[in-house]
Amino acid sequence: MKLKEYKNHAGGPSTMVFFCPGCQCDHPFDLSRWIWNGSMDKPTFTPSLLVKGGTYRRQDHPMRCHSFVIDGMIQFLGDCEHELAGQTVELPDYKET
Repeated sequence: MKLKEYKNHAGGPSTMVFFCPGCQCDHPFDLSRWIWNGSMDKPTFTPSLLVKGGTYRRQDHPMRCHSFVIDGMIQFLGDCEHELAGQTVELPDYKET
């Protein structure tokens, strides 16, 4: 599986999480804000996901990661601040950290 689900115990929408190989950390998306195709292995969600703030696990500067996830592939946009900016890579399997 490429995603992990965190259920909302109050009955609201869940939050899905994937591991970003560019940032080397998890990125969440809340199902109340994103449309998801329901696939845990080849997920697609829209619109794009912009993650900013915090720090990378392996770097000491602010983070900016902007991507689309389409059919199990992460399309990193050019405004990402990591080495995968502008590239498309397969979403890795989710591993508990």
